[in-house]
Amino acid sequence: MSPKKPEFPQLQNDRLKHGGSAERLKAAIDVHRQGRLDEAEKAYQAILKIHPSNPDALHFFGVLLHQRGRSKEAIARIERALKSNPDYLDARMNLGNIYKETGDTTRAAATYRKVIATDPSHINAYNNLGVVLRLKGELEESARMLEQAVALAPDNADCLHNLGNTYQNQLEIEKAVETYMRSIALKPKQPEVYETLWNMLRRSGKFSKAQDVLAKWLAVEPDNPVAKHFLLAVRGDDIPDRASDAYVQQTFDGFADSFDEVLKGLDYRAPELTAEAVAAIYPEPRHQLTILDAGCGTGLCGDFLKPYARKLIGVDLSQAMLEKARGRSLYDELTPAELVDYLGRFNAAFDLIVSADTLCYFGELRHFFLAARQALKKNGCLVFTLEQYQGDDPLNFKLNPHGRYSHCADYVEQTLSACDLSLLALRIVILRMELGNPVAGLLISAKLN
Repeated sequence: MSPKKPEFPQLQNDRLKHGGSAERLKAAIDVHRQGRLDEAEKAYQAILKIHPSNPDALHFFGVLLHQRGRSKEAIARIERALKSNPDYLDARMNLGNIYKETGDTTRAAATYRKVIATDPSHINAYNNLGVVLRLKGELEESARMLEQAVALAPDNADCLHNLGNTYQNQLEIEKAVETYMRSIALKPKQPEVYETLWNMLRRSGKFSKAQDVLAKWLAVEPDNPVAKHFLLAVRGDDIPDRASDAYVQQTFDGFADSFDEVLKGLDYRAPELTAEAVAAIYPEPRHQLTILDAGCGTGLCGDFLKPYARKLIGVDLSQAMLEKARGRSLYDELTPAELVDYLGRFNAAFDLIVSADTLCYFGELRHFFLAARQALKKNGCLVFTLEQYQGDDPLNFKLNPHGRYSHCADYVEQTLSACDLSLLALRIVILRMELGNPVAGLLISAKLN
C-alpha cells in the first residue's frame, strides 16, 4: 500500500539549541513539505549526525523514509524518537499510521491505544483506532471508538465518514445513511461517500433516495464521470454505447489496491472460465502465440495465458491497475489505452485476443469486434466474457444500475457474424456472486477465418 501524504505537526519544542541546528531542522521540514525529498533526507541525516537522539529529527526523518517505501527503517527511527520522549504523541500517531498503511493492524491498534491512554481526548487517535478495528473485523468496538471521536468532534466530516463505513459493515443501513449524510453536509466534495451512499441505497431497493444522492453529488461535482454514468444507468434513456474513459479510469484507479482481494470474496471466476475456453481451442500450451490481454486489469489472466505466449501484451485504461499487473512479471508489454483505439493500431498482429470481464463496460460491441478482426491474424481467435441480459424486453444490451452492461446472446452472435467472426462456442456461465446472488454471464469464443 502506498503511503498517504503525511501530516507535519508542529515541533514539540526547540531541542536543537547549538550552532543553528533548530533553524536547519525547520529548513529541512520546509523542503520536506515541498516534496523535495532528496534535499530533506540529506538535511535530516546531517542534523542526526550531530544530534543522533533528537526526537523531532528522528520523527520527521521516519515520516520521509515511509514516504520512500522504507517503512521498516521509518519505524526504527520513530521508535528511537519515542524512546527519547515517550509522550511525543504526534510521533506515536505517525507510528500507528505507518503500521496501518503497511497492513499491521494489530500494532497500529496498540499504538493508537497508547495515545488515548496518555490523552483521552485525542480525536484522531479514536478515529484511526476505529478505522483499524473495522479493518480487523472488530466492528462493535470500531463503532464505539468512532462514536467517541464524533462525540468529541461532531463537526468532523472524516470521523463521520469512517463511522458510516463501520455502520455499513454492521449492516446498520439506516444509521450508515444518516451518518454519511451528516458527513457530506459538512464536507460536500466527497465522491467516495456519494458513491457508497448510492450503491447502498440501490442495493437496499431505495431507488428514489438513491437518485436524490446522485442529484446532490452532481450539484457539487457536475462533471464527475462516475455520477454522470450512474445517472444515465438509472434513467434508462440516452444510454451511451459504452462507459466513458473517465468513468473507467476513475473507477479502477481507485479500485486497484483492493481489486484482487475483493474479487476473491465474490467467488470471481472470469479468468478461470476464460482459461477453459482458451484450452478448448489450444489443448497444449506451447509458447507460440502472440496474445493480447484486452482489459488486463491487475493481470489475473496472465498466469494461464503465459504458457501459451511467445509474446504476452496487456492493455488497460487504468494506469493503477497496470502497475499491479507489472508486479506479476508476466507481461512483455503493458500499455495504457482504450481498447478499440489500441486495436486499431494493428493489422494481423495477434493470434489470440482475450477479454475477461471488460466488455461489460461496452454496450454496442460492433466497434470492438471490427477492431479485433483487424488486429487478429488469419485463423486468430477472440475469447471474452459478458454479463447475460435476462430481461423480458427485447433489448440487444442494457446499462444496469450497478454501472455495467448486460448483453443478449442473440445480439452477440449476430454482431460477430456481421463482423466476419465465426462463433466457435457460447456458454452460459456464472461469473461471480454479487449480494449473495449468482451473476449470469456469457463465455464466448470466435475465430477469424
